[in-house]
Amino acid sequence: LLWFTYFMGLIIIYLLTSWLPTLMRESGATMERAAFIGGLFQLGGVVSALFIGWAMDRFNPNRVIASFYLLAGIFACIVGQSLGSPTLLAIFVLCAGMAANGAQTAMPVLSARFYPTQCRATGVAWMSGIGRFGAVFGAWIGAVLLGNQWSFSSILSLLLIPAIAAALAILIKSFVAHTDAV
Repeated sequence: LLWFTYFMGLIIIYLLTSWLPTLMRESGATMERAAFIGGLFQLGGVVSALFIGWAMDRFNPNRVIASFYLLAGIFACIVGQSLGSPTLLAIFVLCAGMAANGAQTAMPVLSARFYPTQCRATGVAWMSGIGRFGAVFGAWIGAVLLGNQWSFSSILSLLLIPAIAAALAILIKSFVAHTDAV
């Protein structure tokens, strides 16, 4: 479930980082604006990495991460609907970056808490390795959808699927294996 969650999270991140500037450019944004707003997605990750660690220390880490994945899907959909206002677009891209990158940044920490000491490095490395297939798939599916003339909003709305799948998987993991490793 950890590996699946990481895979789904990287689909979201790599589809957005690979294709967000192109999608914005095709919808009429200048190259400078597209690059700036694309950079806000990454900036959101910096901000949320600090917050999500704090939240995981104080609340159920599985629920915190699941919430961030759900927010990532929701904000991705809102980004697709906010092309008419550059200011709103920038704000929602920043929020999507905070949610998606925050959840993804927290996954190695959560998995390190899950795996016993004698196999912790192997477990976290496998999660990261399997997740990289999600990164490749995310970038690839963006190309396929663009090639099939999907709209900006349709492509970003599709990101609700991996976001919900990631949130559900991490919540199921919390019920199946709800204790930390020793």
